[in-house]
Amino acid sequence: MPVPRKRWLVTLAIMGAVFLYRGIRRQAFRQLINNLRAFDLPSAGLYDTLVTSLLEGFYRRVAEEVVALNPSTLVLEVGSGPGRLAVLMAQLSPTIRVIGVDISPSMVERAARRATEAGLSERVEFKVGDVADLRFPNGHFDTVVSTLSLHHWADPSHGLAEIWRVLKPGGEAHIYDLSAWLWMHAYIREELAELSRGTPFGMASVEAFRWPGPIPAFSRLVLRRGDQG
Repeated sequence: MPVPRKRWLVTLAIMGAVFLYRGIRRQAFRQLINNLRAFDLPSAGLYDTLVTSLLEGFYRRVAEEVVALNPSTLVLEVGSGPGRLAVLMAQLSPTIRVIGVDISPSMVERAARRATEAGLSERVEFKVGDVADLRFPNGHFDTVVSTLSLHHWADPSHGLAEIWRVLKPGGEAHIYDLSAWLWMHAYIREELAELSRGTPFGMASVEAFRWPGPIPAFSRLVLRRGDQG
């Protein structure tokens, strides 16, 4: 998950969605923004507690979708953070294997500890890495997943090209990120489609991902590497 010091932006986005969902007054939402702008989350532990705890339901839905693609798949998670999604996927399927990469060593350490405590370290592992330079062979993974990471990538087109490279022919990548209405710096639907067209993937599916409840707080970019590579 590149640029870990920006992770407080995810907190802002999700808390904003929850506030809107519960009908909190606009003034209270502005105050929340001002409060969050005043600090940066100083540790992987605080990020894990404040952010990913709020997103447990979101991660469970993503895990269920990825496992449904192929319960025996080898998955690469880009921007794996503290490892919640990877562990959930492995818990949902006893035959899935997951490798998570994150740019933050402290996140990788925390994620590895979570997998060990869950008794899943034989099927779930984490490495320090960056989507700009994925240290894996060509055609290595059946599936790639990434959540709330794309808007941090320095060169998204290059990152998607790297994901295409490490996917097996016929494999899919599911990239989940914030919706533009929720955060002004997020990619809009047309921009996501354009990003895909500029990579070996070519055309892609861009969909609204509704969570929490009916709120379309996220976008899902679905990319497929052609059967012939």
